[in-house]
Amino acid sequence: MSSSIGASISFHVTDKPFVICHNYGTERTPILAVHDEHATFTLYARDSLPLAEQLKFAQDLLAAATAYAAAVETYTSAELTCPSAPAKR
Repeated sequence: MSSSIGASISFHVTDKPFVICHNYGTERTPILAVHDEHATFTLYARDSLPLAEQLKFAQDLLAAATAYAAAVETYTSAELTCPSAPAKR
């Protein structure tokens, strides 16, 4: 019998999202936090995760966030460069 538990989380930002990285140097793992009007999402690695795996995850997260930023730039480019264009929903 497997003891793993699966989960899926959706975090939809609204009007005033705020993103911050709590950096503790070499004392403890950093924490990435996203705050919004009614919710907070935090992301960090457990101390039991090997350091090499923590670094790989952070690098993968950076690559995905960079791809997300590029996709949002593409999605919003017409609206931001030509405000008279029909609004995307």
